[in-house]
Amino acid sequence: MAYQVRRLARSERAYPFDWWVTPLDSVLKVLDAGAPAVFEAAQLMKVPDYGGDRALYSRLSGTVHRHEFPAGEDYLALDEAELARRLIPKYEALQARLVDDCAEGTTLFVRKCLPEHDPRDDRLEETIDHLHAALATFAADPRLLLLDYAPVRPRPWLMTASVPRLRDHNDLGSERGWNRTFRALGIACRSGKKFRFDDLIETFEARQ
Repeated sequence: MAYQVRRLARSERAYPFDWWVTPLDSVLKVLDAGAPAVFEAAQLMKVPDYGGDRALYSRLSGTVHRHEFPAGEDYLALDEAELARRLIPKYEALQARLVDDCAEGTTLFVRKCLPEHDPRDDRLEETIDHLHAALATFAADPRLLLLDYAPVRPRPWLMTASVPRLRDHNDLGSERGWNRTFRALGIACRSGKKFRFDDLIETFEARQ
């Protein structure tokens, strides 16, 4: 999902959550505690085999991390204090960028369902509202796109969709499917050379 959103935004800017495996409840925990807290030494647990790959697990957020270090580096050989020393400054910078970039204009946040971990029914409705409230503490005008969730009640700042799996689908998803979804929702990007994630502008006029 991070790849597709960056492609559509014509952006190379990274943020917290981009490559994480993150239950929806964990998103709220991270927004509350701050992304650097996820990588404090006391929170980290090494996972030698996560679906055939190495990973880190954070007890604070319940998040799984497989892409924090260069490919080929045996980061599990490092102790937790060294892992924290290397990761916390990275996420301090990413957290500051997120807050700064979302301070003005409209920001579209995109969330894809994790069916085995995410809440359902009434608890999903409650979590969505809590999530928007948390985003609004630092984003001037947060909008939320939920992908592959069960139907929820409408909100003026919420969109829902499922990205179709078209013939060009690969391990990064279907570019044609993502293009079609953004067009159908009326999501547009500002023109210009310096695109950022907050340059994703949802145009609601057609539905007002």
